[in-house]
Amino acid sequence: MKDLWRKLNSASAGDHATDHAAAIEALFVTNIAGIAQADCRRGRFTRVNARLCAMLGRSEQELMTLGLSDMQHPEEAGRVMPDFIKAMAETGHWEGEVRHVLPDGGDMWALISATVTARDEDGAPLRSIGIIIDVTEERRTYEKAREYAEALRLGQTVGRIGTVRRDLVNGVILIEPGMREIMALPEGDGPITTKEWLERIIPEDRRHVAEEMRCAYETNAPGISLDYRTRCPRTGKLRYIELRARYQFGSDGKAVFSTGVAIDVTERKEAEQRLAHAAHHDSLTDLPNRTLFRRRLDAALARGRRGVGFALLCLDLDRFKVVNDTLGHPVGDRLLLAASERLKAELRETDTLARLGGDEFAIIQSFLLEPQEAAALARRLIESLSQPFVIDGQHVVVGVSIGIALAPQDASESEGLLSAADLALYRAKSDGRGIWRYFEPAMNQRMHERRQLELDLRRALISDQLELYYQPIVDVASRRVKSFEALLRWDHPQRGQLSPDLFVPLAEEIGLIVPLGDWVLRKACMEAAGWPEEIGVAVNFSAVQFQSRPLAPQIASALQDSGLRPDRFEVEITESVLIKDKEATLATLRALKALGVRIAMDDFGTGYSSLSYLQTFPFDKVKIDRSFTCNLDQSRKSNAIVKAVVSLCDGLDMAVLAEGVETEAQLEALRREGCSQAQGFLFSRPVAAQELPELLQRLNQTPAITIAAE
Repeated sequence: MKDLWRKLNSASAGDHATDHAAAIEALFVTNIAGIAQADCRRGRFTRVNARLCAMLGRSEQELMTLGLSDMQHPEEAGRVMPDFIKAMAETGHWEGEVRHVLPDGGDMWALISATVTARDEDGAPLRSIGIIIDVTEERRTYEKAREYAEALRLGQTVGRIGTVRRDLVNGVILIEPGMREIMALPEGDGPITTKEWLERIIPEDRRHVAEEMRCAYETNAPGISLDYRTRCPRTGKLRYIELRARYQFGSDGKAVFSTGVAIDVTERKEAEQRLAHAAHHDSLTDLPNRTLFRRRLDAALARGRRGVGFALLCLDLDRFKVVNDTLGHPVGDRLLLAASERLKAELRETDTLARLGGDEFAIIQSFLLEPQEAAALARRLIESLSQPFVIDGQHVVVGVSIGIALAPQDASESEGLLSAADLALYRAKSDGRGIWRYFEPAMNQRMHERRQLELDLRRALISDQLELYYQPIVDVASRRVKSFEALLRWDHPQRGQLSPDLFVPLAEEIGLIVPLGDWVLRKACMEAAGWPEEIGVAVNFSAVQFQSRPLAPQIASALQDSGLRPDRFEVEITESVLIKDKEATLATLRALKALGVRIAMDDFGTGYSSLSYLQTFPFDKVKIDRSFTCNLDQSRKSNAIVKAVVSLCDGLDMAVLAEGVETEAQLEALRREGCSQAQGFLFSRPVAAQELPELLQRLNQTPAITIAAE
């Protein structure tokens, strides 16, 4: 463009108008740039060359009819024209970039250089000539470069990435502002020394960073990767930095410069630490979880093999399930938090407390000198957790049972030690809860026997080893049989006949009580369906059965399949069923009443709130526990209790059955007090189903003999 103007200006400076015209003509025939002449007063083109027509995508005739500003982009017109008019009037020359709108809607950026070629007598511009060059591609390239630079700058800011260049010859580091922010360096643009840079790294990391830098330089490594931490002087918080750099080498083969980037990865590191913490800690109490506990247990065992003993304590909160069921899980969670705080308060910093799940905790009592130290800790823990908790304004009382295993005496590997502590805990709970027990080798044998019993019980369910025995329930006045209570027996191949006390609690623990109870229900209904029409059957149901599945449909199905009338079937429940979930149990009992079956409360008088249950639940019968029956006519208190229960139930329209009747004197006392039914060895021990016909015949003859004797 300068060459073109030089040719025009040299012609303009000549003495002959012909030379000037020739120069202008030379400009118009060139194909290097677009050329246009304009009438400054009218603001229109008076002549254009072919190159300009091609650039603007318009014919010569179209351009002649358009004004100077008609083709400019709307965003450009207000910016360019005032500048252009002022410059042409004052200096006679204007140069700048202008965006034009093409007929196809596209944009074209043009570099325009215009000059005045004629003025009127007042000096106002008459005519001008302009040179136009298409710089669209250059402009696009520039915009892309600018956008890339901005994106890079933004990316460095958002990603907290800084650039750094180290002069190894002079021992200085050139740092741009982003890097100064990352390294918490003072503001400025001058270099800093390597020593100043290293001083910003925390002491724990400084030595290994300096060593890695020295090693990379001495071995002529192509680059270096460093991970270190700095501390923000404003907040005191740690920052995690990753630095990656490449070396530039001099003619002697030694590094002279290193250029790289430093990335602030603090957020990522903190997120990783949070994830790692969550993976190894309980979400509720923030105590170590089972995974981290096993690691620490393995580490303690490794120390134990070097002669450093320790104790493993396994703990279960007593009555925690009752709190969860009655007060709700939120209260249960807050109780666990409060309990964990009390446990921590009794431990040293060297000990480990973990929550293994639910209400299960474990403690590694490290550096144990004497076994008695573990017992002393257990006593403190029991005393602490036995004190009432105040949760949401409510007093909550639980306790804790503890099993203790000693390492390395009881086991030298984690599985064995955990098993030993678990066995000791099981023994503590079996012995009454709220106590601690050491592991004893004999516990292994008992647990082995328990596991074997579990396997045998699972086989018994499918191999016809179970059977029902029946004990008669008689009418006190007539001594005639009213019904039979179904009692489960297990004919064990090696151990002989086992009573329910030996295996029903186990069945409840291992989840077999539901199929076992269903078998009892259906078997009792099928066998009772073959008895005389006036005789019913009573089946006892545990709390686990009430909670495990809808009981009413299950009983309805068994009655329908057997053909037994509902009024001949009696459901027996104990107080333990009632305290689990009062509302749900009440709904189930009402559903059973709707079926037409009868409901009896077993072991009445042994619970602390039995009287309130009589008022709340729709019982048909109350069974007086044998502990009151055995002292009839020998204890004035027993007589009074029986008399009171009979009187109470008579007012509530409930029948009363006395268990454990063994003598005629006891039966006579019950008759005298108005008790309606009795059950016990006086009439018969439980017998197998095939013996019932003979038993019925014998018992039905007894009333006639007794009455005749009277």
